[in-house]
Amino acid sequence: MSKSAKILLVLVVMAVIAISAIIGMGKDDTTSNSNTNTNTNNSNNQTSDTDNSDAEVAATISYDGTTFSPSTTTIKAGQIVKVTNDSSDAELDFDSDPHPTHTNNPDLNAGDIEPGQSKTFSTDKTGTWGFHNHHDPSQHGELVVE
Repeated sequence: MSKSAKILLVLVVMAVIAISAIIGMGKDDTTSNSNTNTNTNNSNNQTSDTDNSDAEVAATISYDGTTFSPSTTTIKAGQIVKVTNDSSDAELDFDSDPHPTHTNNPDLNAGDIEPGQSKTFSTDKTGTWGFHNHHDPSQHGELVVE
């Protein structure tokens, strides 16, 4: 193999490694949250598969398989929101906008909620935050945090 062919081969291998590293860094880290059944604590967020007592829950967002009710929910910063999947068989992956990156407010990324199950989360980030069902982003709503 000639010297120029060896140099070209080394450059191609380095380019492949660099591109792989860039793609790996760009992946959305929130997917690990939606694929686990453990509590996760971020600095201002708590997502839980277990229900909190009703005294702690400030608002409940229900999903019936096609829509969220209410479509707009208002809470104070730090309060707990409960999301329930009231459908009999519809998949729900509750995430913040925009689809598919879920980056506007990752505190809302509760992830998969099986039919008949619920999850809770809280956020200290004030503003109006859109959320959607990752499986069908046309199913969406808003959370207003004051």
